[in-house]
Amino acid sequence: MFLKEFVFERFVGLEKRFVLLIVLIFVGFAVWRGQSSTQDISKFVSPIGQKVSFMEAEKKLGGNSDWKPVGWGSGEYLKTIPIIGAGAVVDMDSGRVIWSMNLNARIAPASLSKLATTMTALDIADPEKKLMVSEDAARQIPTKLGLKTGDKLTLSEAIYASLMTSANDAAETISDALGKEIGSGTSSFEELVNVKLAKLGAVDSHFVTSTGLDSENHYSTVFDLAIIAHSAKVDYPLISDAAGTSYKKLNENSDHKVFDLPNWNALLGIYPGVNGLKIGYTEDSGHSTIVTSSRDNKNLMAIVIGAKSLEDREIAAATLLNYGFEKSGISGYPVASLDLTARFADWHRQLTQGGP
Repeated sequence: MFLKEFVFERFVGLEKRFVLLIVLIFVGFAVWRGQSSTQDISKFVSPIGQKVSFMEAEKKLGGNSDWKPVGWGSGEYLKTIPIIGAGAVVDMDSGRVIWSMNLNARIAPASLSKLATTMTALDIADPEKKLMVSEDAARQIPTKLGLKTGDKLTLSEAIYASLMTSANDAAETISDALGKEIGSGTSSFEELVNVKLAKLGAVDSHFVTSTGLDSENHYSTVFDLAIIAHSAKVDYPLISDAAGTSYKKLNENSDHKVFDLPNWNALLGIYPGVNGLKIGYTEDSGHSTIVTSSRDNKNLMAIVIGAKSLEDREIAAATLLNYGFEKSGISGYPVASLDLTARFADWHRQLTQGGP
């Protein structure tokens, strides 16, 4: 009997201590929650909120374009074209490929990728939306504006800088700031970019950086770049304007210092009718460009990948444009007359003295 009572009392004592422990834990947890509720609630709901934001952003993406390059065109040897890795000249209205080389080969798109970055951004955000420059964006390697952590750019300003001067810090500001609204930053934004590319029909492309810096999983084709460039030029007036502007100044304000933006497209203002679009360079890509030109109601696009130098890039693009225009009965422009030296002098003056 004594043993049973002893065991019972021990059990009751343990039960009381267990209940007391539970109460203390609950009270402590409640106090801790009260002190850090805002932070913890944010952490708890953010994955759900980010998923909803991503889905909402995805619904805003334009695409489903019926425009595609048609055919392979001629592959004939062009006497004046320098060595390139891939390229094409395409009729922007009909999509007809007039000449091509390695049209569907996988290539590194370099800063031509910034067309997709800016298109996706304009699908989901207002051009006057202010974007905060993060530490990651500020420390991007050149080419860059020299943005500082905490600076702000409007999306419109960031687009002009990304396309005209190919500023990596501006492009990363776009992807980082907008990506944080739908997920974890640039990685989430690039997921959205890839959805955009698929909608356009650029199905042999995959982008993982906003800038186009080389990565094993960042690739495209000349065929896909033609699709991307056509949409950028036709469907996005802001992109078309930026790509066709030879110089722009971003005036100093409370958000950032003054920035001079030369357009690195050397054929702009040199080759007749050139009105865009984007240049690029990385070790994997070589010197690359997409150039659009309109002459006598004929709209052409030349794509050059893998030229050995900046000069070769421009000569190759001009040669392809000449070929395309001549096939339409429009006289080509003498490549030997391209005054690239004058264009380079313009860039130096714009950067050192400012002004167009």
